Amino acid sequence: MSVLICGSGWVAAREIPKPLGFYGKPFWGVLASQLDGDQASGYNKFGYHLGLVTGYRMNDDGFSGIEMQMSVAERGSRRAFDLITFVNAFHIRCRQVELQVNGVYQTEVPMLGSIELLGGLRVAKLLEVVETEGTNPGIAQDFSKGNLMLEFGVTKSVGDRVDLRITWDYSLLSAVKQDFRNVFYPTGVYHNGVGVSALFDLTTK
Repeated sequence: MSVLICGSGWVAAREIPKPLGFYGKPFWGVLASQLDGDQASGYNKFGYHLGLVTGYRMNDDGFSGIEMQMSVAERGSRRAFDLITFVNAFHIRCRQVELQVNGVYQTEVPMLGSIELLGGLRVAKLLEVVETEGTNPGIAQDFSKGNLMLEFGVTKSVGDRVDLRITWDYSLLSAVKQDFRNVFYPTGVYHNGVGVSALFDLTTK
């Protein structure tokens, strides 16, 4: 019985059409990041992500709108002690302001129903870099130059007032600002990340 109730609730949330026009939603979430300085050791450090999403929805099918996201984020990463190279552990926390512009495409997929596909560019401005468990000289200066990321995501309504969003971003500077003087560890000023966020609709219905 409880399964039927949960299933009917999911379908109801899926079938509620979103109103057209302007909208705004606060959000919060987590980011698993890989930053310059951790030798591409993986998305192994979590940080927070919170802000406001605003946009204009012009229709409820196909290319449905334009969206802007303003947020504060903490992206972090670490590399572990390497028994072969004897490289010390390194831990970074990079706090910054981020601005994202997305195109939104709404479609239907099996099992999930209506979802929104996102794609756009994210610009980041550094607030501070905190280094613990070792240091990486010059990393704060690299990050202060700013960062441009390509981001893709998917959004799914999970309730009348809550959306779940999963994103993946890849720094464009990873491709154009490589330093090949060290052929073993070519590096660029990058902020690559995977995020999960909850968006909240606070409007009166």
